[in-house]
Amino acid sequence: MMLSRVRQQSIHRHLAKVGAFITSLVGGVFLVVLLGVSWVSSREELLESTSALSSVLASNLTASVAFRDPATAAELLSGLDAVPDVLEAMLFLPDGTAFAYYRPGNLPSTNLPDQGYLETLTIPVQLEREQIATLRVKVDLWPVYQRLIWVSLLAALLWLVGILAAYILSRTLNARITQPLSALAGMMSEVTDREDYSRRFTYEQNNELGLVVDAFNELMERTEDREQRLKAMITALVKARDEAEAAARSKTSFLANMSHEIRTPMNGIMGMIALLQRGELSTQQRAYFETIERSSEALLTIIDDILDFTKIEAGRLVLIREPFDLFDSIASIEALFVETAKQKGLALQVDISQAVPQRIVGDPGRIRQVLLNLIGNAIKFTEKGEIVLKCELIYSSSSEAVIQFTITDTGIGISSAKLKEIFKPFKQEDDTTTRKYGGTGLGLVITQSLVELLGGKIHVESDKGQGTKFKFQIKVTIPDQAVSAEIEEKKKSLHGLKVLLVDDSETSRNTIKEILESFKFNVSSASSGLEGMNLYMDQYNKNDPFELIIADWFMPEMDGLEMIQKLKEGDSENQSVLMVTAYGAEALREAKKANLIDSYLLKPISPSVLFDSIQSVLIKKEYTRIHQ
Repeated sequence: MMLSRVRQQSIHRHLAKVGAFITSLVGGVFLVVLLGVSWVSSREELLESTSALSSVLASNLTASVAFRDPATAAELLSGLDAVPDVLEAMLFLPDGTAFAYYRPGNLPSTNLPDQGYLETLTIPVQLEREQIATLRVKVDLWPVYQRLIWVSLLAALLWLVGILAAYILSRTLNARITQPLSALAGMMSEVTDREDYSRRFTYEQNNELGLVVDAFNELMERTEDREQRLKAMITALVKARDEAEAAARSKTSFLANMSHEIRTPMNGIMGMIALLQRGELSTQQRAYFETIERSSEALLTIIDDILDFTKIEAGRLVLIREPFDLFDSIASIEALFVETAKQKGLALQVDISQAVPQRIVGDPGRIRQVLLNLIGNAIKFTEKGEIVLKCELIYSSSSEAVIQFTITDTGIGISSAKLKEIFKPFKQEDDTTTRKYGGTGLGLVITQSLVELLGGKIHVESDKGQGTKFKFQIKVTIPDQAVSAEIEEKKKSLHGLKVLLVDDSETSRNTIKEILESFKFNVSSASSGLEGMNLYMDQYNKNDPFELIIADWFMPEMDGLEMIQKLKEGDSENQSVLMVTAYGAEALREAKKANLIDSYLLKPISPSVLFDSIQSVLIKKEYTRIHQ
């Protein structure tokens, strides 16, 4: 009985303390928030009123500054006598020279101490949008702090009174709850000590506590062990989930940063290489540039393979659908490899069946990537003989088609035992192949995933020393012939195309501008989103708008997407936009789906890819307009 009495008193006091604590916590938070809101609102009200008056004063100071009349300016500043919270006002010219000065008569002329309750407002003085001076006003916030101190003292007093009242009321009212709870706690302790789960607790009242007692009596024996095991399982699962999420975030952040840091300087390197190769070079210089170019492309291929593999693993690789010329795409791939094949003494042949449609709707970039991987591997693993690319029509209707590509080489081949392994990550025919020919071992993994996303399957036939044959099929859409014919009519020379280029990186901006000007485009450039928006609006207001905007994504103050969004909120919703970035991101794909941008490119940007993308954007815009 004594033990029960002690426990009852302990619970009683504890509940009273809990009530007082909750009251103190809730009341304290409320009072702190109230004080914070009061301080912020008082401070903002004072600063806003002073700032508004200072802005009016700044507009009145324009003539004084323009005519270099400091006496008039000082007289205007003296009007701040009506604002007791202003301790000092100074007017500076753009070169930093003090032009006029004001301080209330009751203050000394020495410099004001740098105290925490002083706030400095900086107001530009402008004449026809040109800043001709700067007005700096020091505001005394001490009245705000003084008022806050008095309110805080009153709030603290109310808080202490509330805690005391809550404690007294809790001790008075909780006895009816604490007594049966204390008895139930005593029984639970006895059950735990004796491990006698046949005990039952008796409680006569039909209320919420009675339901708790019934549940205790019913579930005591059956649920204790199960609950412990469930808690252990949940703890392990939560820990595993947190570790997996942390690892995923770390990998994503690392890959994004790595891609951005590598691609941005590579954009300048590869762009300048392409431009320099167009000039007069000696044979030795051209060889040097070709070596640099091949090394850069090899490094970029490794980066792209790693990033694509990561996106495939995460299920985030998304295809686009747009009309394009399949024959032109194959021709550009042939032109890319013909010199490499010639240097190795190989013949590169392309055979396109007459039944294959020339214009299709699909993802030209991913189809091109599959062909580049397979033809590149064929040339890499073939020392003599030939590589043949064959394109055939397997099935067609008025709206759809299935096209089969076959890449055959006379290279080293793959043993039958290894054929099932080549589509696994980081696998090649053997380790000596990796050392001799290089590569990440991800190309075929990515190729297989892309083919499956394109609605087809890939198959390989090979034997050691007998060459290799890869076959894959893709499903594509056939565009309306009348629409396709009209777009070919609309396709024109891009000479003189008015382009707005926005990029905060001077190296990247100059490189892309040189490339665009080599296409005979009329290029205007800006180093920030705000500057680009102003340039665009100037041309728009002159009824001479830009035909295309090429903008970097990540820029300080206003990024490319924010700039485009602001432009399209006005009358520029049909503006053609090509976004460039150092790494692919979900935000750009979502922006493309929302028709905020038309397409995007990853840095580094080659001249040919840039030109093809621009042409594709303009043709796609015409295709969309016709279908509307």
